[in-house]
Amino acid sequence: MTDAKLTVVETEQVRDIRARLNRVPKGALGDKSVGPLSKGFFDVCARVGLAGAATAAESAVAEADLATLNGVVASLRKLREDPKAWRAQFDSGVLQAVLTRRLVLGGREQPSESGVRT
Repeated sequence: MTDAKLTVVETEQVRDIRARLNRVPKGALGDKSVGPLSKGFFDVCARVGLAGAATAAESAVAEADLATLNGVVASLRKLREDPKAWRAQFDSGVLQAVLTRRLVLGGREQPSESGVRT
């Protein structure tokens, strides 16, 4: 995907799943409850051009371009195979960071001073 712009509908989808993720207290949901939110995260990522087709380290989310962000999504998708590792990532806020960065790249939000707004 070379065009980073997001439509109004895409923007609302990203903001909606990010808000749902933000409402989950860390460790409060059972592992079975995390599944639907995780699926929703990956579905929205695919809709906004982050299907996870590349590989990259997760440490660069705050400054990532689309290709790097795609790599982060790919690594998250692979990490989801390990429930304990996935739960740690789910609770860490990295999903919200990915969504926020996509909104920034799409011109729908301004980057925060800390680099990532969740």
